[in-house]
Amino acid sequence: MFSVSGLYSGLDVNSLVTALVNAERAPTESRLNRSEEAYRVELSAVASLKSSLESFQSQIESLNSVNGFSPRAFNISDETLIGASVTSSAAQGSYTFTVEQMANRHQLASQAIADDASIGSGTAIFTVNGETFSVTIAAGSDTLTGLRDAINSSADNNSIQAVIINDSDQQRLMLTSRESGADYAISSDFSGLTGGTAALGAFTELQSAQDAMIAFGSGASAITVTSPDNTLENLVDGVTIDLKASSSNSVTLDVTLDKDGVKTSIQSFVDTWNTLKTTFDQLTDYNGVSAGALNGDAQTRLLESQLRRELSQLFGDDGDPFRTLGDLGLKTTGTGELSIDNSRLDDALNRNFDELASALADDSGLMARLEERLAGFLGTDGALADREKRINESLSDINDDRADLELRLERTQSYYQQQFLAMENLLASLNGTSQWLTNNLTSINSNNQ
Repeated sequence: MFSVSGLYSGLDVNSLVTALVNAERAPTESRLNRSEEAYRVELSAVASLKSSLESFQSQIESLNSVNGFSPRAFNISDETLIGASVTSSAAQGSYTFTVEQMANRHQLASQAIADDASIGSGTAIFTVNGETFSVTIAAGSDTLTGLRDAINSSADNNSIQAVIINDSDQQRLMLTSRESGADYAISSDFSGLTGGTAALGAFTELQSAQDAMIAFGSGASAITVTSPDNTLENLVDGVTIDLKASSSNSVTLDVTLDKDGVKTSIQSFVDTWNTLKTTFDQLTDYNGVSAGALNGDAQTRLLESQLRRELSQLFGDDGDPFRTLGDLGLKTTGTGELSIDNSRLDDALNRNFDELASALADDSGLMARLEERLAGFLGTDGALADREKRINESLSDINDDRADLELRLERTQSYYQQQFLAMENLLASLNGTSQWLTNNLTSINSNNQ
């Protein structure tokens, strides 16, 4: 480390140089520190706002569904017989019917033969639902196992699954249709297999190929509905039934409007908005002593203003049952938060259940409009992401400025050190001259005595 001794000047040169450099450092460093602190506070505030907005957006997206705001509830009198699912298009009502039979997949089994017996080589033919495929059995592969593998690996087979049932030292070939329903009965022809030591014989039907069948009513006036499988989609509009078992006893499905579900969704929206409003207040308010980090920020004011404008904007067209938040059972407090007017909400649900869902969640409903407003501010290309990028660039510039400052101060320190060194050298020279003069004057005085 370069240093200058104050031997001749008597000064603490190193301390003086450090003080001079620090004096030059102080104003610039103070300015950079203030700027960095301001940017970091702003960055933290923007991140907090962005996080709150993303939570609000996520909630809005989950609610932006007509089905979500017009759910149906249902009750089944005997859940051992059926299951069900309903959509918002289901009309409330009671549906009673009898599950007369379940849909089955056709299943056949061959006669039992020795596990190493030859069934013959040649061609076996299968037909299901009007589609036919054949398999070729070669000598050496002419066992039940070889036939099973040939059936399952056939590129033309989309309809049959073959398995081996082992019974002591004997085997049976079991064929099962891949699809249920009366149209998927299996027809097989093994007459093309010759030269074997054991015949497959007549196949035993283990399970018949049949459609599911339910009946509304009884007797001559009964309405019978069939299905190739045990799921009856849109049995009535918006209602899908999953059959579990047949029974001579009837089963009843009651469909009702799920008003409590709608209330829960609306309460969720209110809570999420109020949480966002609290974030806005914390970041922008002034309490007379201190101000929020985004107090007076134009972008934040614009965003909050746009969102609040959507809440106050009219819905739909003249004559529609819902034109304002108040019509939906929502009201705005004096501080901009939302609350629920339970009496008006109950009245809206009782009078216009499905129309309420449309006002909130159709293509031009409140949720869609709020999503559109948020889209411009959020996401990787949103305004807040751009702002974060600019702030981070400014912080990077400050780091560059600090590096430049250190380089400049190193040059300044070197300059002062050289100046003090020159001064010390000059003083050393003057001190030498002074000693020479003193010595010579002393000598002259001595000679004159």
